[in-house]
Amino acid sequence: MNRYLAAPLLLLGYGLVRLVDGLDGSHGPGPAWTIGHLLFLAALVGFGAVTLDLRRRIGSLPALLTTVAVGLGLLAFAKVVIVDLIVGFGAADRAEMNLRYRDYETPADPALDFVGMLFPLGLVVLLALLAVAGRTAWWSPLLALGGFVVLTIELDLLPLGALLLLGALFTASRPSTPRVEPVGAGKAV
Repeated sequence: MNRYLAAPLLLLGYGLVRLVDGLDGSHGPGPAWTIGHLLFLAALVGFGAVTLDLRRRIGSLPALLTTVAVGLGLLAFAKVVIVDLIVGFGAADRAEMNLRYRDYETPADPALDFVGMLFPLGLVVLLALLAVAGRTAWWSPLLALGGFVVLTIELDLLPLGALLLLGALFTASRPSTPRVEPVGAGKAV
């Protein structure tokens, strides 16, 4: 499957599993928590592959710097997901999970929250650079921005945010074809 589609589809899967996990009024621990977080981790890997491909397609210094920023953001998100998995594996219920999170708190956590924001912001910038180069629709970065805003507002809206990201990346996934003038175009007859 195309990596541009796989990443948001994995995120969509995580969002749907998260909704199921919350039906009892609590998220985690249990199979839904674990499956959802594994899907999220796979989505982050997918977004990393998309980021590297966007950087290759754009090929500029700003794209390189943005790719580094996105990579740092993805690593910060991955750290959170891995801690969620570890805490979920070792806890009998949500109350115990909340206690176990204290074992993984570090003074760097506020900085990691900031670094994590480099992922969505950087991906939007890369899509904007691709749009400016005429290699994706102008609305692709706007859909991505909308998807990330939705995710920031409410995690229960993960499926909607994932669908917006899917729309943004679907357009960006299509191979770029230069515009070719028809033979004889612009010549006086």
